[in-house]
Amino acid sequence: MNRARLATVATVFTVGLSLAVMGSGGASAASPAAAPLAPAPYGADAGGAVIVVLADQHSDLKLKAQGSARTSATRSDQRSIVSDIKANGGTDVRQLVSVNAVAAHLSAAEVGRLRGNPAVAQILPDATITVEPGSSTAHAKPAKLSPALCPADPKKPFTEPEALSVVHASSDDPKAHDEANDIATGKGVIVANEGINDLAGNPNFIRKDGTPVVLDAPDPTADDSDGEFYGDASSIAGQGTVVYDYSQELPFSGLPKGCTFTIKGVAPDASLVDSSVIDTPPSGADGAVQQSESVVVAGIDNAVVTEHADIISESYGYTPRPGRYAVFYAANDAAIAAGVTVVVSSGDSGDSGTVSSPATDPLAIAVGATNTLRLNAQATGYTSWTNNDITPLSSGGTAPNNRVVDLAAPGYGGEAACSPTGSDCPTNTQTEAFGGTSQSCPIVAGAAADVIQAYADTHNGAKPTPALVKEILTSTATDIGAPADQQGSGLLDVDAAVKAAQQEPGTTLSHHGKGKPSDADSLVVTSPTQLDITDNAGPSTQSVTLFNTSRQDTKVSGTYRSLGRATQLGRTVTEPVSAPDPSLPVPAQGARAAAPVTFNVPKGLDRLNADMLIADPTNSTVLSYTLIDPKGRLTQISYDYGTAPTRAGRLGTVSDIQHVEVAAPVPGKWTAKILWANGRAHLQEPPNVPGTFTGDISFRVTGQHYETAPAVHQVRIRAHSSATVPLRVLMPTAPGDHPESVQFAADNGARTSLPVARRTLIPSQGGAFDTTITSSVGRQVGQISTYNLDVPAGKRDLDVSFTTPDASPDNPMTFWLLNPSGTVVQQVAAAPVTDASGNTTAAAHLVAPAPVAGRWEIDVELNLTTSGKEFTQLVHGVAGYDQAVPPAAG
Repeated sequence: MNRARLATVATVFTVGLSLAVMGSGGASAASPAAAPLAPAPYGADAGGAVIVVLADQHSDLKLKAQGSARTSATRSDQRSIVSDIKANGGTDVRQLVSVNAVAAHLSAAEVGRLRGNPAVAQILPDATITVEPGSSTAHAKPAKLSPALCPADPKKPFTEPEALSVVHASSDDPKAHDEANDIATGKGVIVANEGINDLAGNPNFIRKDGTPVVLDAPDPTADDSDGEFYGDASSIAGQGTVVYDYSQELPFSGLPKGCTFTIKGVAPDASLVDSSVIDTPPSGADGAVQQSESVVVAGIDNAVVTEHADIISESYGYTPRPGRYAVFYAANDAAIAAGVTVVVSSGDSGDSGTVSSPATDPLAIAVGATNTLRLNAQATGYTSWTNNDITPLSSGGTAPNNRVVDLAAPGYGGEAACSPTGSDCPTNTQTEAFGGTSQSCPIVAGAAADVIQAYADTHNGAKPTPALVKEILTSTATDIGAPADQQGSGLLDVDAAVKAAQQEPGTTLSHHGKGKPSDADSLVVTSPTQLDITDNAGPSTQSVTLFNTSRQDTKVSGTYRSLGRATQLGRTVTEPVSAPDPSLPVPAQGARAAAPVTFNVPKGLDRLNADMLIADPTNSTVLSYTLIDPKGRLTQISYDYGTAPTRAGRLGTVSDIQHVEVAAPVPGKWTAKILWANGRAHLQEPPNVPGTFTGDISFRVTGQHYETAPAVHQVRIRAHSSATVPLRVLMPTAPGDHPESVQFAADNGARTSLPVARRTLIPSQGGAFDTTITSSVGRQVGQISTYNLDVPAGKRDLDVSFTTPDASPDNPMTFWLLNPSGTVVQQVAAAPVTDASGNTTAAAHLVAPAPVAGRWEIDVELNLTTSGKEFTQLVHGVAGYDQAVPPAAG
């Protein structure tokens, strides 16, 4: 699973705050002596690797169409800054364009000197991406699996990934008609991605006519990139020209020889360019490696200004840290303003409040991940499986800036071309098991390429704006019954998207297009693509615009939908864990760790939640479980990215909790298999080494039903026209996040789901609020819950207190307080407190003296590990004013 990059760097919680001072005008006319010092927050004033951001951002010069002019303008602005830096001992100078800034390694004295320069807006730390090494595995003797799991004819191989058929891009079925690639294949569209130059010579990226998929590679024969980038390239523009054999490519599965497949992308006729400007550190290297934020921004500059990309695929994320690192956001926004669609992974940290940056940027397309389990079923002996549930690793929940993901795409159980000489590629195969939101992101980038071609082909060659591409992709997604903060608008449907693109205003089509006429004429496209509402409890008036692509008038109704309270199904099962006989072979899915757990699911349940706890205070036990439905289908696989403590003293990140969800579960008896495995399904590798933990696991299942309410009744929308639909969104009483969706349905059969991120404010006079901590996968960051409070003027201080019952050292939490400008005022870790009765809890207290009036942000962050003592943990907070004791007069 996405083994390269999603353990990463800090960046902003709230989009654009740090760069709010940036404009398109020139420097202040005030003299340097009179000008206030430019801010240098988060330790930048101490020097080191920093980014010097200039005031004039030249946003009037579009990064793509006027790239040369913008480059000249920024270089002219930067000339004196660069000279000053070099003259005063600065090193590692890097000049940026999408953000008018200079990155360098500076002394504290030089930072202080530049802060007085009126052309400088601010100086920020140059963040780093941290890449983690892989985990250990055990040797195994694979079982012999049935040839029935293979193609009936080896000369007619399966197409990998299974995602292609799930999102209706293409399929192995010759009778299939709902295939986007019959209409568009990304032809004429350029997609930028990191690490592409170094895989240009891989045979699966050479077209049948001998021309390369990768443009402008310095060495067109290179075939030694990172495994992550092979996966990205395969998802976007794999050619399907090389026939592979599962028996060789999944050597531990036991599949027989003659079990063949090819690897194809969503947009096979798109061209790829490299957004990197230097070689990216190999993710498979011994120990963590890092890449600076300024290098990533320089890559965006290269992709847009030099390579003229139409799309940038960013299948990596930055661990959220409040208030920081808006430079990357600004670079992406400059690219989007220039007409470049930016697609971003949501992250691989689990479904509860873990969306990484820059996926929280409202202008980008944020992508979560779903399961496609055919490959796992084949490799582990199951003959049937269930697709399209949210994969447990997929980052979801409401982000601190009140955003949710835009849509989801397959991100588990994929297969990608690779090379044994590549970094982080398996050394024993020509392919790799590939997944995570690092798969779903490039799949959506490929879909965007198909949409751009379909639109251009029917609009006299004009290309759609990034906003329109996003609108088409989200509003044609398929609702898969997941909460709005996990699926966004739903699962990508490339076929529906390209047909909607053909029918957008100004189309030259004189017929219904390819496919069934109803397919092209039955879509309702929405704008905005999600509603993000922060308001007081009670009704909030909103509106959304719907476009009817049909040639006939239609009537549209809408229904609000949100998940109700969870109810436990059956009893909690607690049982011992044991290690298998070490002389026995370990099966591909992992060795049995405890007795299977069975449970009954009633009819009509909308959502099933399964949780497993491991009470291991050392945070060193890696376990997972698979869920098998009453029909014997492989349905879910839990996920633990955590790493055990090392002899070198590095702390483990195992979360001691596993969590999965299933939409509309089949009623009847289910089975959970408890395994010594991390659930990552790296099927070219041997299974995980069974551990030595001898404690207990606890397993619990809960169920939920959706609650619905009328939203819109019979709004008439004329053919090929738009209508603005009023909405009355009810904000719940409890402060915090309450995601829901509006399910729109047209009488011609059209459906679309609009996610609504609802954040109820803490009352301005202060008061109590609670958050429930649910889970972590031990990667990047644990759950983050955010609260907002409108602070009135004239208060002596703002005070926020927290208490939570679990004070275990392996259950750490951090609390944050940000002022209205997005600056972190205080950061405090929870500390154990023992009361008079001897009861120990964790507590924290945040204080902001003389708080400025405006909207403040309060964040509760679970770190990477959990204690394994409880399935959920309540954190109680209280916000108030004028409670701090003022200093004594002297």
